[in-house]
Amino acid sequence: MRDSPPESERGLLTLQEAADRLRVHYMTAYRWVRRGELPAVKAGGRLRVRLRDLDRFLDEREVDVALPARSFRRTDWPTHVDRLTRLLIDGEGVQASGLVRKVVADGAPAGEVYIRLLTPALHRIGDLWAAGRIGVGIEHRATEIAGTLIARLGEAFRRRGPSRGTAATLTMPGDPHRLPSAMVADFLRAGGYDVHHLGANVRIEDLRAFLQAVPMDVVAVSATNPDLDPIALHDLVAVAQKDHDATVVVGGQGANRATVEAAGAVHVGDLDRLTARLDALART
Repeated sequence: MRDSPPESERGLLTLQEAADRLRVHYMTAYRWVRRGELPAVKAGGRLRVRLRDLDRFLDEREVDVALPARSFRRTDWPTHVDRLTRLLIDGEGVQASGLVRKVVADGAPAGEVYIRLLTPALHRIGDLWAAGRIGVGIEHRATEIAGTLIARLGEAFRRRGPSRGTAATLTMPGDPHRLPSAMVADFLRAGGYDVHHLGANVRIEDLRAFLQAVPMDVVAVSATNPDLDPIALHDLVAVAQKDHDATVVVGGQGANRATVEAAGAVHVGDLDRLTARLDALART
């Protein structure tokens, strides 16, 4: 008697096989099934995914654990930004953490939380500090609470599958704002990169020593200071790109496209398009 063909040949995948093809963790695929984004059927008492449904899922979205399906519209972001801003200013870390947990539990992916909740709230707090409406202590406390939230969300950005390459994330020399580069690090991890996060205010000579010890494919630089020093940026690009053959990408509030491109780096304006931009650069 002829053995039955494997499930994959009959057009059915186990959920683990589907997760492997999507290059995400099993539980991420399971959550997509529970939310109705990835169609699945019960066969033999276990969840199965049809190959045609998996192909359609891939066509409808760029699969990334950080970002949602196109149909994701459930979260009232402006209301949550208002509330998170107040909680951060008031130093209510427990309540801020609870708010973020609720937003994620309601279905918002971690990448959307970064882009549409944490980043706008931090920008508002920075503007309030710049206008003299809150003190530096309040601003620093809010930043520390936000850093804790980012640390807790970080695990959601890790994905399985082959590595796209190795990346370092850092801020410009003299820039003390560490959180944007931490978010960049998580998006690169979600995109399949092995990331070495160097943090804030990395000096050029320190970066040179690091790249000599740990070769990089990508150096991603966050610039939050609007007075971006073109000479420092040029020196950074020279060390990373010319001396060590790494692609340098620069983004953030302080990253002016003309200044970035004049230094020989690549300007990336949207964090959620970072991995796709790097893929396009690799192809060319």
